[in-house]
Amino acid sequence: MSGCRIIRGAWRVLLLCVVPVLLLLPSPLPALEPDRAIGQFTHVWYENQLPQGTVLSIAQHADGAIWLTTYGGLVRHSGEGFDTIDPRVAPALKSSAITAVATDGERGLWVGTLNGGLYHYRQRRLEQVPLPGGIESVFGVVTDRDGALWLTTNAGVARIIDGRAELLGESDGFPPRGFYRAIVADPAGGIWIATDGVGVVNWRDGRTRMYDEGDGLPSNAAYSLAMQSDGTAWVGTQDGPAYFRDGRFHRDPRAAYLDGKRIYTLYGDHQGTVWFAPLGIGLCRLSADDFACDDSLAGMYGETVRSMFEDREGNLWIGTTSSGLHRLSQSKLVTVTGRMASNAVRAVHQVPGGPLWIGTDGGGLARYRDPVLEPAEDYNRQLPSQLLRSILSDEQGQLWVAGTEGVTRFDRNGKARSFGLVEGLPGTIVFAFAPARQGGMWTGTLQGVARIDGDQVHVVEDTRGDDVRALYEDPTGRLWIGLRSGLRCLRGEVLDACGTDGLAGTSVFAFHQAADGNLWLGTSVGIARIRDGVVTRYFERAGFHGDAVFALLDDDRGNFWFSSNRGIGHIAQADLAALDSGQAVAVQPRWYGTADGMLNAQGNGASQTPAGRSDDGRLWFGTAKGVVVVDPQRMQGNPQPPPVEIERMLVDGKDVDPLAPGELGPGVERLELHFAAMSYVAPSAVQYRYQLVGFDRGWNTVGNTRTAYYTNLPPGDYEFRVAASNNDGVWNEAGARVRFTLLPLWHQTWWLRTLVLLAALGLVMLGVWLRLRAARERERSLTREVAQRTDALREANAQLQRIAAMDALTGIANRREFNRRLLQAWEDHAWRDASLAVLLVDVDDFKAYNDSYGHLGGDAALAAVASHMATQVRSGADLAARYGGEEFALLLPDCDTAGALALGRQIVASIRALGLPHRASSVADTITVSVGAGSLRPARGGSPDELLHAADSALYRAKAEGRNRALPA
Repeated sequence: MSGCRIIRGAWRVLLLCVVPVLLLLPSPLPALEPDRAIGQFTHVWYENQLPQGTVLSIAQHADGAIWLTTYGGLVRHSGEGFDTIDPRVAPALKSSAITAVATDGERGLWVGTLNGGLYHYRQRRLEQVPLPGGIESVFGVVTDRDGALWLTTNAGVARIIDGRAELLGESDGFPPRGFYRAIVADPAGGIWIATDGVGVVNWRDGRTRMYDEGDGLPSNAAYSLAMQSDGTAWVGTQDGPAYFRDGRFHRDPRAAYLDGKRIYTLYGDHQGTVWFAPLGIGLCRLSADDFACDDSLAGMYGETVRSMFEDREGNLWIGTTSSGLHRLSQSKLVTVTGRMASNAVRAVHQVPGGPLWIGTDGGGLARYRDPVLEPAEDYNRQLPSQLLRSILSDEQGQLWVAGTEGVTRFDRNGKARSFGLVEGLPGTIVFAFAPARQGGMWTGTLQGVARIDGDQVHVVEDTRGDDVRALYEDPTGRLWIGLRSGLRCLRGEVLDACGTDGLAGTSVFAFHQAADGNLWLGTSVGIARIRDGVVTRYFERAGFHGDAVFALLDDDRGNFWFSSNRGIGHIAQADLAALDSGQAVAVQPRWYGTADGMLNAQGNGASQTPAGRSDDGRLWFGTAKGVVVVDPQRMQGNPQPPPVEIERMLVDGKDVDPLAPGELGPGVERLELHFAAMSYVAPSAVQYRYQLVGFDRGWNTVGNTRTAYYTNLPPGDYEFRVAASNNDGVWNEAGARVRFTLLPLWHQTWWLRTLVLLAALGLVMLGVWLRLRAARERERSLTREVAQRTDALREANAQLQRIAAMDALTGIANRREFNRRLLQAWEDHAWRDASLAVLLVDVDDFKAYNDSYGHLGGDAALAAVASHMATQVRSGADLAARYGGEEFALLLPDCDTAGALALGRQIVASIRALGLPHRASSVADTITVSVGAGSLRPARGGSPDELLHAADSALYRAKAEGRNRALPA
């Protein structure tokens, strides 16, 4: 007991030794941000999960579990479901009506009941506490600074010191029995008690003082009490709240709205915020900077709040009279909705320096008015359709709105001008906008692209059987068009594939031009980047497994944020760069969903502006239920590692105390262990891993599963360990553990196993001797047979290798054999510092040849071309191969560009000289080929792919310059 003196018994010992330790523990997470609207916190309503709907008191046990009192029993909650303790499971409990619960400062609880007295809960057992005669019901329980236990009861105020209980009455300065509503302990020492019709009693240092209306109390009908984090006492009365300072009570003018309101419950959280539950108003909050009320929480309207409690993670628990339990939690994301016909948000845009506009699917336009969306009725009356798809503003301050019935442009005064088929739009369903450098607005529709300039509509690209989903005009004046099935560019009257492969079969939903000149695309299967005409796809290797990216936003902090049907996510641009450099093989985005504050994980998209960035740097994403706000600078995490407990242990279906299981068995067939991590910010995101030391070779990662099963374990000593992480991946590595021993059956004992082992060993030795003798007799004949079969197998393998390396149609090497020989040649030439060349040969207009002569004729032509090329290569290491379709490749070792080009031109001439007819050719009347020649010295760097790329680029130029020729790289 070093450093601790015995002062008035064990209670003070406990207080003086434990409190300093508790002060060193991390404070609760500052979870419920005071400047966030009440309706923007994650709200969970535990409806119909309690034995009875009235929650009178809430406390958190030392193990992290939340305890509730109801008229139907004492309830424990550890993140999944609720366990009820009533007289059926705890015979010591004389009443199922539980009125109060409080921690005892160690690992126990004080439990007050209606007509059943007081109980102490410790080590999973309830024991009744002796009380003075006449006390049957306990309504409130607190512990003062000196460790004394105070109770409000049916018989008056009781105090327990060193296990001795005394009843305090009028002679001690307390009003008559039956008036007590609430009791709280003052951290400065003393007790406050609210009395109905009398006022507030304060006990301190053995003296009692009564405060009533003459001392500033709004009403003598006092219902509730709370202590603010700075030690200020608050009281809720029939006529509003008040706080105590300088010897009297005062009203706070910031909370004047509550004057005259009945305040049945109030609560002070650790941040200094005071929460009020006025009758019929909902929930109110007074912070250092703001006062606000909210009556929109589901299940709270018209409710009477009976209890409030803040847990160690900063979650606020709210107990009601009839709708059970509610929880408010901080979330990383904020979902904003409004009282509108539809909260399905399809478009988001802030006019620079102006309002933030929201386009909905059925509710028209809305403006963001902190903290809700407000319908823009004056604008909606002028819209031809309330089904909106895109919003954008121009430099003149005009607002452009796209929907299912064309385009509406609002001037600065809010006057509308609509454009549809009559005005010249190629289609009425409009998905995309982009400012036009030459004036006006590019408009993408289901049937093509138009430019609206003033009152004129100029159709620049009619439908080609595809619909436009996104538009972007780059600084050079080239218009990028994102289509449902690919990418196109328009410059002047020329429509092309933007110098790329066109992303065939891929929907393009978003463009983002980076400061370094890279153009980033959000597509139907992930993110893509275009740099100098080269497309880099970040799909599966970046964690996108067919996930559409509807919007792509840069947070200026090195991350891309995007919306998808999978939720909202972000990925570090450095991770994508690591993929480019080869420093990473695969990366993963961080996904956010309903556990992080979204009401619905479905991000709306497939149009131009489903998300946007506001002037203050926040990111706004449209979803199926409201607009989700991401503030990259305030993505508050949860640093609290969750407490972990092994809650239950079942041996062959029977409960065993997991605190002391001891020896089990013999003959245990099934072992079942239930565990929980007490983290409540997002219980569904808690992750677990467990290990049975002595059986499991490593940890079993089981996600959100809270049960472990083992069957037919061998006898022995074991330790079960479980660890867990909270919703942000912060692990409690120490976790929880339980040691136990499984006893053996008689046939599992060591001596019986030794005898069996010796007998088995003798039989094995005899069997081995017999088998060795038989084996020697067969050895000679097997040796001869193996030699014969080895020779046959060697010949068969050689034949299979020849077949595997050959193209079945042309009889020359196939692409696989070409790639293998290319890698071998590259390593050889790198070692010798010699030149290595490749020719890529393509039959000109071969598709037309197939269409004209049929596929059989095409096959014959390819075979003839291949056979001829095989005669043109040099003997030895040269290789002619079919590279794919009508394309051939020639590998030319020890050959430079000049030599390769000469051979290429020879092949061009000799193929043309064959005179194979080609009536559909755009080049000649006979079959011709185009050749690209490339050569590198591997010793000087590069790769085989670069050599092939060089030859391919030369082939591309040969075809572009008229075909029937060979060109160098």
